Amino acid sequence: MQQQEGTVKVLGIDAGGTMTDTFFVREDGRFVVGKAQSNPDDESVAIYNSSEDALAHWSRAVNEVYPELVTGVYSGTAMLNRVVQRKGLSVGLICNRGFEQTHSMGRAIQSYLGYALEDRIHLNTHKYDPPLVPLSRIRGVTERTDVQGNIVIPLREAEVAEATEELVKSGADAIVICLLQSHKNERNEQIARDVCKEKLNDMGVDIPVFASVDYYPSRKESHRMNTTVLEAYAAEPSRETLKKVSDRFHKHGAQFDLRVMATHGGTISWKAKELARTIVSGPIGGVIGSKLLGEMLGYDNIACSDIGGTSFDMALITKGNFAIAADPDMARLVLSLPLVVMDSVGAGAGSFVRIDLTAIPSPSARTAPATR
Repeated sequence: MQQQEGTVKVLGIDAGGTMTDTFFVREDGRFVVGKAQSNPDDESVAIYNSSEDALAHWSRAVNEVYPELVTGVYSGTAMLNRVVQRKGLSVGLICNRGFEQTHSMGRAIQSYLGYALEDRIHLNTHKYDPPLVPLSRIRGVTERTDVQGNIVIPLREAEVAEATEELVKSGADAIVICLLQSHKNERNEQIARDVCKEKLNDMGVDIPVFASVDYYPSRKESHRMNTTVLEAYAAEPSRETLKKVSDRFHKHGAQFDLRVMATHGGTISWKAKELARTIVSGPIGGVIGSKLLGEMLGYDNIACSDIGGTSFDMALITKGNFAIAADPDMARLVLSLPLVVMDSVGAGAGSFVRIDLTAIPSPSARTAPATR
């Protein structure tokens, strides 16, 4: 056991798909690491078990250390896994009439995202993943704002109310509103949002409404639409996961506000409105830490890797800096999020390689002489 010196200040959490690791750092700079089996149903349990494993090195109890902590930073893969496995909320989408398939098409780029060059240049290899919002839960309404932000066709509010009722009846657990050019003039989209909420109130239905101008008011409708849909589809249920984690911390005496690693390399509160910014929080911290370590050791060019149980992630630091993409793609979706540039392959430590033994010639067949 290590000798205890000073209070514990910082907790770092890496909640992976296979294992959950916790890192406790004392004020003198020393740290311990704990590990526990991940629990997808309740990540707070895995974090608590991992904390016990770590603090055993210092012969200290969780209830004793949690009150000392100044901050705790969470990173995990739960949100991304929801997207990849298509296990998010049932989302309804209201957009401009005639643009109902914008989300599924994704400027056509989504048909070959993640492909190697030889597959990108051959059209017959392209395919679309199932959209987060199926066409059956998308409704178009009459409205048009031009590229300068001028309202050319006023919003037909009655159509928004009708679309809201239809989406609720189709099973939507959340409604996203994304209209053309709303980043230039948010008026029509805000009216649509208010009409939608009023209709839900009249129906006695309590589900969240996400207007793109309230979350990601940026250009490129397909990117903005995907990101707002992602907020409703995966970020909202992930918020419940983070609330459980925060509540368990407070239950054992913690006073800090739980922070989450964000795609741009910083941290945000789990209560932040734009929680989709944390979709790929897991490997981001490693890139930031590698940059700091490189500065301390005098290395300007570094190759960073994160080998998890599910995937192998890679990032590059060149001339002391990492790149940030303004319009990245993640899980084969184009997005409007600042994201540290990384690349991933599905070949983590828990991956399996399958060999078809029936296709391998037997030893006798390989050594038999050829017949004329």
